Amino acid sequence: MAVGPLLRQVRQVRNLSQRDVAERLRIPVAYVQAMEEERWEALPGGHYRRAFLQAYADWLGVSLTPELLADLSGRPSEGRRPPVRPRVRARPFLRFWWAGVAILIAAVSGIWWHVQRPTEKLAPAEGVRTTPVAEPAPAPPSPPSGDTGVETPSMPIRLRVVAEENCWLEVYADGRRVFLGTLRAGEAYRVEATTQVRLATVGNAGALRVFLNDRPLPPLGGPGETRRDVVFDTSRLPTGGPPSPE
Repeated sequence: MAVGPLLRQVRQVRNLSQRDVAERLRIPVAYVQAMEEERWEALPGGHYRRAFLQAYADWLGVSLTPELLADLSGRPSEGRRPPVRPRVRARPFLRFWWAGVAILIAAVSGIWWHVQRPTEKLAPAEGVRTTPVAEPAPAPPSPPSGDTGVETPSMPIRLRVVAEENCWLEVYADGRRVFLGTLRAGEAYRVEATTQVRLATVGNAGALRVFLNDRPLPPLGGPGETRRDVVFDTSRLPTGGPPSPE
């Protein structure tokens, strides 16, 4: 089965409409119809086409091969693409089970070796007089200092983006993807993380205003430019300057 009919069949089995998919991915309904009918010429070109298809498949739980994604073109695919079978994902609990067995075997082997290891006591050589060594006196306690030993909690990373035009975004917070879709003109999105916020993909970077902890940042790129892997961590937190307007 080709990828378009496969996505449509999984959607229908889950009793979802094309409008449900469009609202979840924040894309037009026409794009959902084009992907199910494999009319790639009706989708935006470049990275957007692959991102839309990958987002649709991920949401339905369908795995796509890299060869299939690399073969996308802007021409109709009727009668020229071989059937595609979804890859069956390996069951993760089997890997954990084998890892647990290996750790258990290693632990038992270590205990057995420790118990069976012969212990040898070395007798002092004849004619050699041993002299006891005095243990060093304990060091006097150091005077108390101003440090109370309480760690100051690190400042969280709060990122807010505002779209002046339609922008495609893929956002990760502390290594977990939290947003994938189109941010329409006039819409805003907020995310908070402990260690890192990463904008994996930013389409139309010049139309996106970025605020880090309520302070504006320079534009990420020019109009229509695509940026990838823009990272914000604790080292880039601002220390001064006026807060951005809400």
